[in-house]
Amino acid sequence: MCVVNSTLYDKNQVLSIRLSADGFSFSMFDPSGKQPFLYTSVPVDPSISLTANIKQTLAVNEDLHSENFARTIILLDTPRWTVVPQNVFEEEQAEILYKQCHNITPGEKVLYNVSDCTNSVILFAMEQVAWHLLQELWPGAIVYAAITPIVHHLALKTKNTISSTSRKVYVCQSRRAVDVVVLDHGMPLLLNTYQCRNMADCCYYALNMWKQLELNQETDELYVIGGNPANEELSATLRVFIKNTTVVSPVAEFNRSEVAAYDGVPYDMLTLLHSIRNL
Repeated sequence: MCVVNSTLYDKNQVLSIRLSADGFSFSMFDPSGKQPFLYTSVPVDPSISLTANIKQTLAVNEDLHSENFARTIILLDTPRWTVVPQNVFEEEQAEILYKQCHNITPGEKVLYNVSDCTNSVILFAMEQVAWHLLQELWPGAIVYAAITPIVHHLALKTKNTISSTSRKVYVCQSRRAVDVVVLDHGMPLLLNTYQCRNMADCCYYALNMWKQLELNQETDELYVIGGNPANEELSATLRVFIKNTTVVSPVAEFNRSEVAAYDGVPYDMLTLLHSIRNL
């Protein structure tokens, strides 16, 4: 098990923890910029539960305690999420609404994030034992689905962009999936995650979505985001069918910030840290 590089701590820092089947990521970020940004990732054992992996990681990283940081934010990388309009959402109906789209396995807890800037609520689930452990280790920690800061960032960005077209499509591919966010003046037309085995799958879902929403390939815009090494290839393929296809690197998107230039930081964590800096 790897040890997190935690040589510099400051109680003004925000600890961000990203939990994924591909590994755990940790960042220590000072919104004031007085302390250097720190980031590291550690592998996980796929043969044991999320809860067991958290305990195993913390056993060799005892400095990652809540008292060392101003606050703690946790990102759960999961493709099992759904969206409902904020004006019809009721907390006591969260589990029922979630079950309309996903199965809940025994021992799971349904959580939700409110996205005021898009008037929507994102529902997701995680191991209940893991959730209780996280609250015990970091009291008051906020748990977000990894898609939540992405949607928040893109919605605000789109609302603040002066453009001749109002509809924008953002495609963010990861190791096993592609997130597709379609916005009209910052408000969602479609939010979804598709499981992808290869580049052809990513192209299929993006183009199928474009056709279903009857987007205009001459005037509407598609952006391939997230810093995946295969983004240039994906963009070139999509540009054959969609004229206004552009690759946006994280370094350019986040104004060449120190955080964006740091190698290996996942895109969802970048959008989270960007929102913290601008609060």
